[in-house]
Amino acid sequence: MSDEAVTPLPKKVTLRVPATTANIGPAYDTLGMALSIFMELTVEVAETFSMTVTGEGQEHISTGEDNMVVQTCRIAFEEYAHKSMPPLKFTMQNNIPYKCGCGSSSAAAVAGFVAGMTLCGLTMETQSSEALLLAISKIEGHSDNAAPAIYGGIQLVYKNDGRIMTYNVPTPPNLSMVLFVPHKLMKASTHVTRDLVPTTVSLRDAVHNISSTAILTLALSTGELRLLKDASDCLHEQQRSSKLYPHYSVCAKAAREAGAVYVFLSGAGPTVCAMVSGRHGDLLTQPRRERMAEVVAEAMVKAAEAVGVHGRVIITMPSNLGAHISGTTCIHPSIQYTSI
Repeated sequence: MSDEAVTPLPKKVTLRVPATTANIGPAYDTLGMALSIFMELTVEVAETFSMTVTGEGQEHISTGEDNMVVQTCRIAFEEYAHKSMPPLKFTMQNNIPYKCGCGSSSAAAVAGFVAGMTLCGLTMETQSSEALLLAISKIEGHSDNAAPAIYGGIQLVYKNDGRIMTYNVPTPPNLSMVLFVPHKLMKASTHVTRDLVPTTVSLRDAVHNISSTAILTLALSTGELRLLKDASDCLHEQQRSSKLYPHYSVCAKAAREAGAVYVFLSGAGPTVCAMVSGRHGDLLTQPRRERMAEVVAEAMVKAAEAVGVHGRVIITMPSNLGAHISGTTCIHPSIQYTSI
């Protein structure tokens, strides 16, 4: 006769998931980057369902069971525990700009799914990387956002025979990201923005974007950021921005003139993202005169205001940290030992 302890199940989990920027330049549906802006979610076992949301977009985000976090948590319970989701208390602190092309929906999908998975007694480390990405992509639909939200860093996503694969691209050192986020919600639905992208393109344009994506990936992975000037897009940015986002072209031009090494429309917009390379050392310890990011930020704001678009600027950095658990509290099953 021997006794074997049953692993206690978590009754409360807190995790953080980063914002992401995707559709980087010519790498449409292919390249995404995690940013050092996080959504924090706490989920705990409760007697009745509840949902509290604070932070970015709190007046627009549902606190009902149709919230993306709740939906994906429910799917995780059905997938891993093969049972219905129990009553849970959800508390979300969202620091990611809402519906602005910064991956807030992907972060919510990842947060809910990983929380549910954790409450079922599983960890991200025990799950196949590919299986986790596939599950989130099926739910949320944007694998180039989902991959960096899960794994952090810069992720190159591709599909092969029904599989969704991701490859980590090294993040250049001393890189800061300047985001111009319009105050007014300008984002059209994903279906509308995708309808503006041509379904057929010329061989010349296709070759241009293929070579530009290769240059973009090479520049980021080697740190040769001077190459970025040749990594231009001709398939989707202008097609969408000319119809929906009048601030994009002027913001991009102003950012480049102010010293940004690369500028692109973040996700489906309306956020404009500029990459700025620090001159030396830690970005946070540089003298003000050397903080190129601040110069670029001011230039973007002025350019947008000149065409009647007012907004704010967020200066951040890439995050090599993806979704991660910051705390758990366990509950022991009523039967703690089994006898054999």
